[in-house]
Amino acid sequence: MAATLQDVAHLAGVNPSTVSRVLNGKSVISPETRERVLAAIEKLDYHPNSLARSLASGQAGAIGVVLDAQDVGAFQNPFFSASQFAIEQYAQDQGYHVMVANGGRKSGNAVERLVLERKVDGLIMPPSTGHPELLKKLIHFPYVFLGQPDENGDDYNWVDIDNEYGALIAVEHLVSKGYRRIAYLGGSQRSDAGFIMRRQKGYLKGIPEGELHWLLATDGTPENAYEVAMACLQGEQHPDAFLLDDNMAGIGLIKACRELGLSIPQDIGAVTFNNFPMAAYTDPPLTAIDINTGLLGTETAQMLFECMKEAEAGHHKLIKPSLIERESTQKK
Repeated sequence: MAATLQDVAHLAGVNPSTVSRVLNGKSVISPETRERVLAAIEKLDYHPNSLARSLASGQAGAIGVVLDAQDVGAFQNPFFSASQFAIEQYAQDQGYHVMVANGGRKSGNAVERLVLERKVDGLIMPPSTGHPELLKKLIHFPYVFLGQPDENGDDYNWVDIDNEYGALIAVEHLVSKGYRRIAYLGGSQRSDAGFIMRRQKGYLKGIPEGELHWLLATDGTPENAYEVAMACLQGEQHPDAFLLDDNMAGIGLIKACRELGLSIPQDIGAVTFNNFPMAAYTDPPLTAIDINTGLLGTETAQMLFECMKEAEAGHHKLIKPSLIERESTQKK
């Protein structure tokens, strides 16, 4: 039979209410008493009844992570998994569970039910799921965007990678290595891809004055990146370096250069966003803008728990990426 709160209290020699206060962490308890209670909990392998605790405290003891199930690419992206794992790890450290819901525009009211039925105490969601109808219902509910909203960003809580800064340091690195005609390859024209626009803004900011520039959109596949790179490199005036939106664009560029007899890094330099999963294993290995999406998840979860205490909006945080130099920019 599972141990009860009363069993813990009896073994520790305290009242059941004292055990509850130790578990909730909301009252001042002497170190000696706390140690006795925790020792009894461990000895009896006691697990609190989370439902009962939720009813007593008025809190669900869980946070919600909202996904956009229409964004298939997000589920295939290893960076998404790293962020989600970090969120769950942080929440568990706070004694909270994580519930996942689909917040796509065709998802019905799954997210609303989490909130209105008080199944969660806060939400983390991508900006793409924050449509006006939902946000109106969350006016007095704590939530944080995992990513920077494209509109009215100052009004919301959000955490994101500093994509503009990442692109800027990539271009500055290429220029320092002797490359001048730098193209941006990758991304798309999706209306919800604000991070791509911020990367392109940083890219343009770093282009030397008077030099040519290219914004080459792809559909996100290496096959299309190859086709776009081939067409560009066969032009009368072509780039001598590329800032790549991701590793898929890098694979396409490498194939195009090989077929055209161009050497990386002697003829063409390359820097890719995203150090993981394959930048270090291409031939040649790609210099990369390292994006720590695990830290992104942790910082987002931390902000949510702060908002659950303060219930204030307008908190923002940008996490600066770093550059890892490899052979693709080591021009001799």
